[in-house]
This record gives sequence, structure tokens and C-alpha cells, in this order.
Amino acid sequence: MKKQHKNMDDVSPLSGQPEYLLDRLEVFKKMCRMLEIKRKRFIEKDWEHYAKLIPRQQFLHLMMVRHSMPCNLSKIMQITGMTSSGASIFVDKMVKLGALKRHESSDDRRNIVVSFTPRAQAITDRIDDRLNQYIMRFFSGCSEEELLMLEAASRLVCRVLDANPDKSDEEL
Repeated sequence: MKKQHKNMDDVSPLSGQPEYLLDRLEVFKKMCRMLEIKRKRFIEKDWEHYAKLIPRQQFLHLMMVRHSMPCNLSKIMQITGMTSSGASIFVDKMVKLGALKRHESSDDRRNIVVSFTPRAQAITDRIDDRLNQYIMRFFSGCSEEELLMLEAASRLVCRVLDANPDKSDEEL
């Protein structure tokens, strides 16, 4: 079957965006889905092995915030999408389970900062190391040139996302 070329003026009736731009997004969306599925499967297997005492969803939240530690409740809310009360309950449970500890901010005593306990830090570090090994296996067959292209594309995506942090949260 011959692939039809889209007219540059064709606009999607649903999004109002040019069709040719939407076609370009498909490969990016597919990549995101594939990476998320593989990452989530990997982390869930490690949860079963390393952190079964922590409820699965709360473990996933810990893995989401691990690169922002130490942080306050606002940062946890921003990263996880939890409400203020949800983030507070999450922190309370993680403190009781020995995964997080609370301390006052040196700048503002009203601001409570949370950080990993040494035990939780060791678990997340171990999982990160294993995740790095897991990811490297996917790219072990790539040439140096392909790895450089992959790195450049990844840096571009990160730069665009970092430059537009709130765009993903806007209502459509």
C-alpha cells in the first residue's frame, strides 16, 4: 500500500494542529509508551524483591521523587500530582515505614523537609544501578555514532521539557 503524503495545509479536526506535525508525534509517543512499560515492569519486579513492605503505589512515588531528595511537600506534590493532604499522608506513612525522615528547613522552620533514611537510600541506589544495567543492555548493540545520536536526541527532549515545565499541566 502506498503511503499518502499529507498536504501541509491539512488540519486535524480534533486538535486543530497540522496533520503532518501529529504524524511526527506518533513515533515519540510510541517510544514514551515503550520506555514507560519497560521501566514500570522493571521497577515493579525490584519492588517485589527489595521493598515489599512498602505499598506498591507508594514505592512508585518514592521512585518518582528520589532524584529531588531532600525536598518539601510542595515538590512531592509537583512531581507526583498528589494533593497537599495526599502528599502529607504519603510522607507520614513513609516515615512510619522507615523510608523517609522529616526535619525542619534551615531557611524556614515552618517548611518541613523530607529525605530518605539510609536504608531507603540504599534500596533506591541499588534499584537505580540495576535500572542502568537494564537500560544499557538495550543499547549494547548500538554503534558509537548511534549512541551519540541517541544522547543528542535525549538532551533535546530534556531541554524542551525543562524549558516548558508547566505546559504539561495546562488544561486542554
